[in-house]
Amino acid sequence: MPGRAGVLVLAAVAPVTMLVADPAGWYPFGPSKWLALSVLLLAGCALVLRSRAAAVERPLAFALVALVGWLAVAAAVGLDPLYAWVGTPERHFGVLTWALCALALVVGRSLDEREGDTILVGLVLAGVGVGAVATVEALGWEPDLLDVAGRLSGPFGSPAYLGAAAALLLPVAAGVAIDDACALRLRWAAGLAGATLTVACVGAGARAAWVGVAVSALVVAWGWRRELWSRARDRPKAATTVLLGLAVAVVAVVAVTPVGGRLSSLTDDDAPGGQGRIDEWRVATQVIRDHPLTGVGPEGYRIAFASGVDRDYERDHGRAQQPDRAHSGPLDLLLVGGVPALLAWLVVVGLVGRAAWALLRTGARRYAGVAAALVAHLAGQLLLFPVVELEPVVWLLAGLVVARAGIGRVPRPQRVPPQMVAGVLGIGAVLALGAGVTDVIADRRAETASDALARGDARAAAVSAESAVALRPDEVRLHLLAAQALVADQQGIVAGLRAVEDALDVSPDDPIVLLAKARLLVARAGATAVPVHVDAARAEIARQLEADPFDSALWRLAADAATVAGDDDGARSATARADDLTSPERARREAGR
Repeated sequence: MPGRAGVLVLAAVAPVTMLVADPAGWYPFGPSKWLALSVLLLAGCALVLRSRAAAVERPLAFALVALVGWLAVAAAVGLDPLYAWVGTPERHFGVLTWALCALALVVGRSLDEREGDTILVGLVLAGVGVGAVATVEALGWEPDLLDVAGRLSGPFGSPAYLGAAAALLLPVAAGVAIDDACALRLRWAAGLAGATLTVACVGAGARAAWVGVAVSALVVAWGWRRELWSRARDRPKAATTVLLGLAVAVVAVVAVTPVGGRLSSLTDDDAPGGQGRIDEWRVATQVIRDHPLTGVGPEGYRIAFASGVDRDYERDHGRAQQPDRAHSGPLDLLLVGGVPALLAWLVVVGLVGRAAWALLRTGARRYAGVAAALVAHLAGQLLLFPVVELEPVVWLLAGLVVARAGIGRVPRPQRVPPQMVAGVLGIGAVLALGAGVTDVIADRRAETASDALARGDARAAAVSAESAVALRPDEVRLHLLAAQALVADQQGIVAGLRAVEDALDVSPDDPIVLLAKARLLVARAGATAVPVHVDAARAEIARQLEADPFDSALWRLAADAATVAGDDDGARSATARADDLTSPERARREAGR
């Protein structure tokens, strides 16, 4: 039966997406996860909608259409002509992903309770897997694939992502574990997942996740306050013991785990996510002020970021890592779609939140856990950003919550035949499969090129890099890798510049590509000393500095170009400007990398 098969496929989305990785890939946690997510989600939705016509409450349907529709408008006028629609290879959060999220919510709303329980089984399996990987990592088993940070990163390659996943899965596991209506084996599995996910949440050191879990716990306590108060009144000694135990546990966690250090670094300007996070929000707010109606389009913030940077931000933080998100979900949405997109999203959040609150108060324990998971995710989003590996799963769970709460009147199903909808989604799944497999192969060839560069085999690196580009010419990072390999292979800076220009054809204003172009132009000018080459380098740097006058790296390139041109005064002036834009603390940090 297509509907049942579709539910099973949807249940596999969370465990497969969260656990899959490609050790042979250049970005082992990127292309493989996007392949699994896009194919499974589209295929599962196609199979489900083949057997039924989807129907959603009118206010929620209007909000979803408004959100995706306005983001499409923002993409059409945004700063990145391609990635606004399909997403960058690093984030994959263009209009397409937002549409997938809306689709997941609609399909989740269309599932009955038994089908929803199947989805929860998939979430528990995901929790067991993610928690197990993080726990064995905490115990000292950390292969090179997972050795990416000083904190636990699990099957995501990122402590922040692991924390977000743990905050989402932990309440679900808790809800299933305490629900007598669930099978005993499932409850035991959920208990195991809860224990190991706690290790993941603490060890990841992700403060956004801690905030999410804490807020979720408070909301649950408030929703169950009468029951909790009744039990505490009937058994005061047991209640006191539990509270003291929780207090001791919290103190112990802060004292002997990464929690204490991460909390103390909140006031540290140098610590990622510390006081410097406020500086990031200040830059994002400035960009939003300049683009209040449509934002800068999905994936456009990395391009617009320079317009919000001031001297203080550049001095303290620099751009060794190019920011491409605001580290706050609402700010991120304002950036990609302006005020209308945020308002539409808030309506969706409000409608789903009303259903979640109803389930927290009167729903089955397992669905109260799902509601608590949505609260944890939303609270954590205030300090993070939408993560493609999690967001579609969250929206699928939001649909389940709305369905189980039963709030609102569902209109008649849409007039479009289910077979037609399923056919379109099926074609999308096939296209996603082809694109995803090609991306994985290209990423593996890029890893071959990167390894060849590391061991000094420039010829092999150039061949592999160009092969990767041939497979996925739409990926900027592959063109940049090819440029590096071609120059190393002594095919000339001109060959490297051609590869960079190919990258600019994909994303004309990508700041990383523009900086690479400026560096190659300066290198060519230094190698040839031909006046036309020197003038070209200085003109390009001047053009970029006009758009980004606070980039210290550009000012250092300007000094190098002036030196090649014999302009000693210009070189001294540019160097002084670069030094002024680099604080001593930042200089020490960058020197130690």
